[in-house]
Amino acid sequence: MGGECVPDHCRDCGSADVVTDFSAGDVVCRSCGMILGERIIDDTPEWRTFANDDRGGDPAAKSRVGDTTDARLDSLSLSTFLVDPVKGKSSGGGEAGVGQKHKRPNISSESAKVKRMQRNMQRIQEVADYLSLPKNIVEIALDVYAEAEKKGVNIRGPERESMAVAVLFVACRKSGNARSLKEFEDASGIAKRRIGKSFMSLSRRLDIEMTQPSTEEYVRRFCSRLGLPNKTQTIAHDVAKKADTLGLSNGQPPVAVAASVIYLVAAYTNAKRSIQEISDVTMIGEKSMKRVCKELNKSRVVLFEGVVMT
Repeated sequence: MGGECVPDHCRDCGSADVVTDFSAGDVVCRSCGMILGERIIDDTPEWRTFANDDRGGDPAAKSRVGDTTDARLDSLSLSTFLVDPVKGKSSGGGEAGVGQKHKRPNISSESAKVKRMQRNMQRIQEVADYLSLPKNIVEIALDVYAEAEKKGVNIRGPERESMAVAVLFVACRKSGNARSLKEFEDASGIAKRRIGKSFMSLSRRLDIEMTQPSTEEYVRRFCSRLGLPNKTQTIAHDVAKKADTLGLSNGQPPVAVAASVIYLVAAYTNAKRSIQEISDVTMIGEKSMKRVCKELNKSRVVLFEGVVMT
């Protein structure tokens, strides 16, 4: 097995994006998730750089990738089936009767399933690391992932990557840690449209009900990242709250409203930040910001009513 040639393309989808996953011992197509072959597992440490390595990050800042052993895997293992040797059909459970015998679990299928789950959990952790998400959010994401596996949500093939990222998006929503789809797109390299589609599918299958993040949630985080003075942050928070209360943000993405509020308040408090600076931090296009700013400016008097500069 150790001398087996590594295939240079996927026999299922034809993609040439084939990698050797030493931690799982497999040769895998990253496009569709197909396991193309099994190799001797390399016991040496594997190191993987994350997506920000090509954005000027320190190439030496790598993260150890090893076994993603998790108690959740134990609860998701395949069950033993009962087989009627005459009819050749499996039954769901109960004691083996006359003419029946226990069939050994398909070890190959179970092993492939566990390895697939390990890869998905590993991917969740990678994206979380890129976004500097706290451990509790990762735990929520893994719980959501385990529930999705139990309910038979398709987390394999071409949609494996986007569904794994969508699980983390759900966890952020559940924990009140607002992150935009654009941020997840930047962290994972997957189009936000695909992540959003997987998120909607996941929400329906798991019956997840979540409210839209408020403008205030985004304002709080973006102000901090922009290094704005405390007074500016306080006013931006108040203005964002008013915008939500007055319904001025209706029909607009909260993250876009937050970016626009910050721009207006920063100018008002002489803590000016350029549209480009705010766009870089919030990942909202300049055209979108200008459009929302134009709408908010129509209610500028109401939004800034009672604001006291000190």
